[in-house]
Amino acid sequence: MNLVIELTELAIVFLGISATTVGIVFFRTRRRVNRYYDDKKLRYFIQQQVDYQHRVTGYECLLRQQNQANEWVLPQDLEHVPLQRVITLLTETFDHLPDTDPELYLSINLSCEQIMSPEFDYFVRWAVSKIAPFHLAIEFHANRRPFWLQRRHFRQKITAARAAEAKFVVDNVGSDKHELRRIKWLLPVVDMIKCPMAQFRKSTPEIWLDLNLQFWNRLTQEHHIELVLTGIESKQDEALATQLKIKLRQGYLFDRPRDIQQPMKGTNQ
Repeated sequence: MNLVIELTELAIVFLGISATTVGIVFFRTRRRVNRYYDDKKLRYFIQQQVDYQHRVTGYECLLRQQNQANEWVLPQDLEHVPLQRVITLLTETFDHLPDTDPELYLSINLSCEQIMSPEFDYFVRWAVSKIAPFHLAIEFHANRRPFWLQRRHFRQKITAARAAEAKFVVDNVGSDKHELRRIKWLLPVVDMIKCPMAQFRKSTPEIWLDLNLQFWNRLTQEHHIELVLTGIESKQDEALATQLKIKLRQGYLFDRPRDIQQPMKGTNQ
């Protein structure tokens, strides 16, 4: 009996030490990450989203980093930018937003790690109140899904965000045959799906292309989800969207990502 008690006590002590060690490592890592991104020149650019009549329906916030050549490019590791840093950057962006009507959406890209963080609930409430009369949309990259054991918690976080009047958008949904399996578990909480034109611009016959985009078109209609065709660069791309009756569109044909704080001569997307 004494041996059992001693082993139990040793196990408790070991678990306590392990938990403390993990906490210290997590704290130091987060502090190091915070310092790393505080030193980076980061800024949000915005890009218009339009409808089939070229009327603006919203803006997407796109994070950019200034390199040594003073060019604004995609950050190498934007998934781990702390939400505190995101809030600081967005505050600067929100102060320069154009006047708008109450029907427009402002989309903000967040990673799985950012959505799963304890600060996410506060971030949603802050953003919803800060950007009014814009509506908030949280965009999530389709290929950066959480580990399957985290899915329930992830959906709970999104459900809470939607209850706070935010929309949830799955971005970069492509033509891969496994794409539906990757996002099917999210469909009950998705408000919008974005399909990039580049992933459907194939050398195969046009009917094949139509069927692929049309598949997503039918799926979104069945689930009462809005579909956006992104990466539209030419009149031919736009004609395809019109042919398939995809109302919402985004791409260089309509607007390039732009710095609304200090206008520049373009940026790399």
